[in-house]
Amino acid sequence: MIRRRWAADTLSRWFAMNIMMALLIAAAMNAAFVQFAGVWAKPGIKDIGIVEQAAAVVRLIDSAPRDMRPRLAQAARGDVYSVEWFPSDDALPMRHDDIYRGVTARLRDLIGRPNVRVLGSEPGDPGIDGTPTTKYALAIDLSDGSWLLFVAPERSWGLDPWVRNVPTGIFALAGSVAVGALASRRLARPMEKFARQAQRFGADVHAPPMESAGPLEFRMAAHAFNDMQARVKRYVADRTYMLAAISHDLRAPLTRMRLRGEFIEDEEQQRRLFRDVDDMRAMVDSALAFFRDDSEQEEATRFNLSELVNTVVDNFRDAGSDVAFHHAGSVAYTGRPLSLRRTFSNLVENAVKYGTRAAVTMQETEDGIEVTIDDDGPGIPEKLHEAVFRPFYRIEASRNRQTGGVGLGLAAARSAVRGHGGDIVLENRSEGGLTVRVRLPVFDSVSALAACHPRA
Repeated sequence: MIRRRWAADTLSRWFAMNIMMALLIAAAMNAAFVQFAGVWAKPGIKDIGIVEQAAAVVRLIDSAPRDMRPRLAQAARGDVYSVEWFPSDDALPMRHDDIYRGVTARLRDLIGRPNVRVLGSEPGDPGIDGTPTTKYALAIDLSDGSWLLFVAPERSWGLDPWVRNVPTGIFALAGSVAVGALASRRLARPMEKFARQAQRFGADVHAPPMESAGPLEFRMAAHAFNDMQARVKRYVADRTYMLAAISHDLRAPLTRMRLRGEFIEDEEQQRRLFRDVDDMRAMVDSALAFFRDDSEQEEATRFNLSELVNTVVDNFRDAGSDVAFHHAGSVAYTGRPLSLRRTFSNLVENAVKYGTRAAVTMQETEDGIEVTIDDDGPGIPEKLHEAVFRPFYRIEASRNRQTGGVGLGLAAARSAVRGHGGDIVLENRSEGGLTVRVRLPVFDSVSALAACHPRA
């Protein structure tokens, strides 16, 4: 069972494989750096043993007779450097500069002569004749005044440890961070997709099913999430259709009540009955419209939101209402224009009806678009700011439809806005009146909202 689980595409296997890949890539990058970084990646001259080799050759030739030194120098040549003996420093084909101070003390200790002179040159340094040298050279004087010249065709040593370790450490750190970021990104991508889909479902019950991808645990969670979403969608659909059917079926008994009311001889009782029937019919019609909006999907599209709100404001101005609209400029938005048109019409109508005037302001924020509607009415007690969004809730207690409506306007408006992933909040103004604040998120494309439903 353990072997089978390890062979499956599980999260633990993903972690193990990503860590192994990260380590292998980091090691390969470090090896490539050592291979191609030149002197930055090679050990210093005191760490590769070439100084000890040169000291051994110096001790050997210095103890030999002068006539044997040329042959011994010839025999001491190797792949790393060549050796040549010069009877005096006048014949040295190099500038007499003590540039290898870092190895001078080490050579003096190895050779056993405290006053040994060490000279050196690098490619590009001028020689005795003034022409640039082309190879690395190291000259050490012997006890009788003659010199041994060590010439390396290529540099096989690097910088001092403290100089070399700084760029090496920076590269290793940068490479490890880059590889770790890529590996962690690959692991986090399925989790991010799962979180985004869960957030979207929180704002839209009709969002498309979650894509099943990633490790086994994420695929199992996605299947469970999709099953839960399907059950919730069925529950919401059944509830909507049931309430719509009840509201529709109430029309028949209301019609019969009105017909039977025609036979009531008492005119006062007849008038009261007809008024109650008309109120109930208005509530039924409003409920049917509310549930119809819930069951019918409108195609999402890209449109000019500021122009849509301006059209709503112009309609109220044409009717003689005191409505003003302030906005910074044209605002493009992806959503359902008919649903939002009904929403803003409802909110502006409430402001004009209960607050004598409406001041509409639109502005873009970091999170999306915000539309505020201010009025000069009495406002709403803060404790009722959430209650007024409940269906059929009315602050006005007279039950007069002309003064209080049926209590579905704000509920439908908030449902439409939440169907776009936004929300509506109420705030009392300090100078008197009510502010309705509509917040709408901005979607990058039509497809991002194409599956959304007017009531989320």
